[in-house]
Amino acid sequence: MSTGHKTCTLFVLWGDRMKVTNTSITDKEIAEVLSQAGLTDKQIKAFLSECCGKDCCAEKMRVLRNARRSLLDSIHQKQALLDKLDYVIWCTENNDK
Repeated sequence: MSTGHKTCTLFVLWGDRMKVTNTSITDKEIAEVLSQAGLTDKQIKAFLSECCGKDCCAEKMRVLRNARRSLLDSIHQKQALLDKLDYVIWCTENNDK
């Protein structure tokens, strides 16, 4: 029976040293992250369902990578808009001189 907690190993690099930390994350916390990343309730339920085998893990990784790619695309679009706005600000400031 699942306790709702998943244990993840986190590797943090500090210069030439590596710190290994075991952390726990609940299904609720995972669901919140996935929801904020844009997954539907149906996708989240499917992701959290217990499964065995390489096919299930491969599907979960596909879902995570797609969510990450979508979020990164959104960040890049916002960055491009920010760059354009900065250019308009620069032009406006320098047009008065």
